[in-house]
Amino acid sequence: MSTFYNPVAVYCGNESVAPFLTDLTKRLAPGADRILLLTRGGGVEGSPCVASLYNWLQGYNVTSIEIQIANPDVTDIWELKNRLEGTDYQLVIAIGGGSVMDVAKVLSAFQGISLETKDVLREAVIDKSYRKQERYAPWIGIPTTSGTGSEVTSWATIWDEERGVKYSVDDPRLYACAAIILPELAASMPLKLSVSTALDALSHAVEAYWSVRTNPITRLYSLQAIERIMEALPQLKEDPASEKLREQLAYASLYAGLAFSNTRTTACHSISYPLTMLYGIEHGIATSITIGSILSLNKERLIEPYRLLKAFCADSVEDVQHIIFDIYKLYGIPTRLRDYGITAESTGEIVKRAYTKGRMDNNPIEMTEQDVHDVLQSLL
Repeated sequence: MSTFYNPVAVYCGNESVAPFLTDLTKRLAPGADRILLLTRGGGVEGSPCVASLYNWLQGYNVTSIEIQIANPDVTDIWELKNRLEGTDYQLVIAIGGGSVMDVAKVLSAFQGISLETKDVLREAVIDKSYRKQERYAPWIGIPTTSGTGSEVTSWATIWDEERGVKYSVDDPRLYACAAIILPELAASMPLKLSVSTALDALSHAVEAYWSVRTNPITRLYSLQAIERIMEALPQLKEDPASEKLREQLAYASLYAGLAFSNTRTTACHSISYPLTMLYGIEHGIATSITIGSILSLNKERLIEPYRLLKAFCADSVEDVQHIIFDIYKLYGIPTRLRDYGITAESTGEIVKRAYTKGRMDNNPIEMTEQDVHDVLQSLL
């Protein structure tokens, strides 16, 4: 019997967040007066729906930090931990994209843990010793991008550039206590970032649909997310300021987040990690560029494949890659790996690094090294 579980309370709309936060704080951390505020910066506080948050915060002892990191690294987390030494925050509020949310989760999990060196932090992440904590600091997520869905998942991605790998900080207790979806915030994102994050959400939705952990509720969320993204992205090019389209993508990201919060991702994400780490390919592009190829490999194991094709407005599995790449071309995104500096000779290193536990083994078919090699070669 399959199950679906997600405990995050979701608030939606563009109204003032202050009333929600007053109620949430009373319930989550009664008597709390020390709040850690993490933001993406860039003037996000100027949004009318967030301005009320800053007014509300004046009644608390707030430590505010701007997180201007694309992919949080072990070194970044170590520096932040040192910066916050002695700060006994009782609640974390994260306003930003996936990186800000990831930092919030890690700081929630590691609050109160003494880390003498960066290596100690690294080992604590690897052996998951943070799970021995009796409690984590509760956190609230307010996303400003429409892609990661991190506000409704229970894990964070931490990169280790020094060792060329990525880690996951994960625990069911790391689900946010609440997610506040304010589509208005996404309107301030540059168009390029909007497209990249939406492509990441597309990957979340598709991979959740075919994951070995898929279930009927997950697939419903997946299909809703795919339909909205595929409808909105072509139109966004002509009308990037459209509130309707921004809202459509915001909810698509949320649906995709809810979907893969129960399944995690699969081969597309596993292959994407070395593409990003070794060649700097933006995460949403690195994850979505292989969707069509991996779909072709997975097609015999799909549940109700016609529903997935319908969401893409595709007549066949082969059409899906063309449809996705049409969006790439619309926004001037290269569709060939060689355009990112990848050669036939360099694919071997990517293949070696493409096997992330909990991702590649979550794919419905077993992906051999030859399979991954063939996928990469087909995209050169």
